[in-house]
Amino acid sequence: MLLRPPLVSALRRNLENECDSTQRSAPPVPLWKTWGLRIIFAAMVIVLGSNQLNYILGGSSDWTNWRGLGHSMLFTLAVLAIGGIFRPLAFLPIMFYEIAWKLVWLYTVALPPWLAGQEIPNIVNARSSIIGICILIVLIPWRYVWWRYFSQPIEPWRRKKQASNNK
Repeated sequence: MLLRPPLVSALRRNLENECDSTQRSAPPVPLWKTWGLRIIFAAMVIVLGSNQLNYILGGSSDWTNWRGLGHSMLFTLAVLAIGGIFRPLAFLPIMFYEIAWKLVWLYTVALPPWLAGQEIPNIVNARSSIIGICILIVLIPWRYVWWRYFSQPIEPWRRKKQASNNK
């Protein structure tokens, strides 16, 4: 079925109105938070990316499978963070992942030896992880997160059947 030009333009106007109303209702995000997120993303790309790239290029012959998995995932995280430099609000889920994996690591790997008075495994610096999580919690625009991920209608699970015009 071919769409007629007036119908196409009407659909386009409807879509533009929906996008405009969605954008208008988005809570404002302070510019300092956007730039702070950009700086964190850039640091992830530069620091995390260069460290993990050095590990990967250095060779993986002495790694366990889990260590190789960790380096691969961290390098991929650094590569994905490149997008966050340019579109920090669109790439916020990467920051959620960063917070989540560091909290899980702190709770499951670093906390038990620390409570037992033993040395914390030096895979990730626990002190810098805690500081980084605190900085991210301050920088993330939580009103925008609520609006974007929880107050918007969910995507449909399936498409509605269209009425047939062939009668």
